[in-house]
Amino acid sequence: MQAPDTLAEEDLVGIMLPEIHVSGTPHKPLSKTERYAYWRRVRDVKKVLPIAEELSRTITETYEYAETLPTKRERRAHLARVKKELIRDYTPRMKDLTLGQGLLLIKLVNRQTGSTGYEIVKSIYGGLTATWYNLFAKFYGGDLDVKFDPEHVEDDAVTERIIYLWRYGLL
Repeated sequence: MQAPDTLAEEDLVGIMLPEIHVSGTPHKPLSKTERYAYWRRVRDVKKVLPIAEELSRTITETYEYAETLPTKRERRAHLARVKKELIRDYTPRMKDLTLGQGLLLIKLVNRQTGSTGYEIVKSIYGGLTATWYNLFAKFYGGDLDVKFDPEHVEDDAVTERIIYLWRYGLL
C-alpha cells in the first residue's frame, strides 16, 4: 500500500513549537537608570547562575550519597569531607562576587534546590552556626532564609526572565 499524497480531514499533524511565557504586565520603555540596573542584573545572572547550578548538583549528589551510608558517623565524616572541598573550591570564587551577586546567589541556590540558604547551612553546620551566618548576612543586608518567588516578587520575575532569555540564546 502506498502512502497518500494529501492529508485527509481526520489526519492529525503534530508540530513541536518552542515554549513561550506570557506575563500579565506589558513592557514599557525603560529609563536610563532602569536600563542600567537591568543590564547589571544580566551581568550578575550570567556570573552567578553557573555557580548556583554547580552548588545545586553538589548538594543533591552529597545528600543522595549520604543517604546510602549506613551509620551516622560515616555520614558526618562524608559531610565534613564535602565541606572542606566546598570551602577549598568556592572560597576564591565567592571572594570575587559583589554584595549584590552574593545576594542573588542565595536566591538562585533556592531556585535550583528548593531549599533556602539557611536550611542548607543548618544541615551541614548545625542550627547555631546557621543562625550566626544568617545574622552576619542580615548585617550586610542579606538573608539566608529568603526564597526565590517570581510569581510575587517583581525583581525575581525579572531575574527569571533573564535566565529564560539567556538559556535560549536570546540575550
